[in-house]
Amino acid sequence: MTVREIERVLQSYDVEDPKTESRIIVEWLFNVSYAEQMANMEKSYRSAELENVLEKRKQRVPLQYIMGEWEFMGREFYVSPACLIPRADTEIIVEKAIEIAKKCQGVCDFAKNEGYEAADLCTGSGCIGLSLLMHGGLERVSLMDISLPALEMAKRNADRHGLSDRCEFILGDVCTDMPKKRFNLIVSNPPYIPTRDIEGLSEEVKKEPALALDGGADGLDIIRFLIGDGLGYLKESGAMVIEFGYDQGEAMDRLLREKTDTGSIKSYELLYDYGGNVRGCVIFK
Repeated sequence: MTVREIERVLQSYDVEDPKTESRIIVEWLFNVSYAEQMANMEKSYRSAELENVLEKRKQRVPLQYIMGEWEFMGREFYVSPACLIPRADTEIIVEKAIEIAKKCQGVCDFAKNEGYEAADLCTGSGCIGLSLLMHGGLERVSLMDISLPALEMAKRNADRHGLSDRCEFILGDVCTDMPKKRFNLIVSNPPYIPTRDIEGLSEEVKKEPALALDGGADGLDIIRFLIGDGLGYLKESGAMVIEFGYDQGEAMDRLLREKTDTGSIKSYELLYDYGGNVRGCVIFK
């Protein structure tokens, strides 16, 4: 099959972006770059692996799970149905966290001779916390998840990037099992989809772990903890960066304004995704 024929097959399966996927599949299976594909659009590609990939896509298994890895912040991370698939919008959250970390290191605790403590809560594949280590200049990070298979995936990714000795892996519920320590920086991409909306998600998204998707009645169960009791795990002058849904910006702005008015937080900043939607926030204690 040519690239265009693969694209048409994927299109018949209602794949969201068949053009991009067809080129990714050919590059992955046959080691043919995008430029080479464009230069020879009539070239035919055939293999048992290709047929297997197309059959799995017909069943709406996400391409990321089929490939077993996906790019995030310019690095490859292992992924599986045990963890959420890394997405480009989350990079916005991580970039902000890296900016904060770089500004604060050597300032917040230098006089006390303490290290800069960071945590990635609901870590999943570990892509957020490990990216902080790779790009943020941090010495150590704590990665926490309620799912043992997800935490094992984070450990695999830490090993892949040679970061295991700079990580603390914590198995537990962030609402009940937080370690007895405080952090300069907490970053989290928690479950935030309202329970009622789960059934209406795409077939691919519904293949991702429910624990990583379902955020309760309005999607904000864990987020309410984070911006409530969870603030107690921040050091003075610490910051918390949280991702939430594209349609939750108004609700989050309202909640955070209340926290500011009562003095629970010093200030906050809303973060926008590439489509102009409010998709996250930074809370300053």
